[in-house]
Amino acid sequence: MDNDSQLSQLPSATVKKLPPIPKGATVHRRPIPSGPVASTNSARRIHVTAKTPFRSVTTRVRKQLDKYLRQSASSRNAFTNKLSQKKNASLGERIRRIQEQSQNATTGGLGIGLENSGEVVVLGTGRAIQKVTEVALFFQKQPDCIVQLCTGSVAAIDDVISAEDDGLEGDVTERARMMSSLEASIRLR
Repeated sequence: MDNDSQLSQLPSATVKKLPPIPKGATVHRRPIPSGPVASTNSARRIHVTAKTPFRSVTTRVRKQLDKYLRQSASSRNAFTNKLSQKKNASLGERIRRIQEQSQNATTGGLGIGLENSGEVVVLGTGRAIQKVTEVALFFQKQPDCIVQLCTGSVAAIDDVISAEDDGLEGDVTERARMMSSLEASIRLR
């Protein structure tokens, strides 16, 4: 069996090539849409190009992770201050409160650890995928980071501008093309 017959057997796989560009026409590429905003306020998205310096990306990611660490540390201090507000509470009552709080942390509730700390998402399309994998590998080697990779596709729109015989711009048509994308989610352990 050849490749085309295998692809046609898959339910959602259709092979469509873009139409050829007419002679004398130019293609103007629009910027890639950045996509929806992150679902939580704790996620920070960093878009990477092929020319973005590696060190700049790692520095930005590390600064954001440190910021999340400081924020979670301040919430832990707020937790201990809440426990110490009742000065007349018995030792048993204080221990019971700490156990309840740690149970909430293990079941997904608000805890005193880093389970609710934010994550940094590094995004790249096309040639920038290599840069995203390098950044992901760098942080995967760090003992305090967890890295998850997610692949996908992004639709980009191009304007095809046909040239008239007299040298003026003619018809403008749009065409969509698909680009590969990679996103690396980096968070603290």
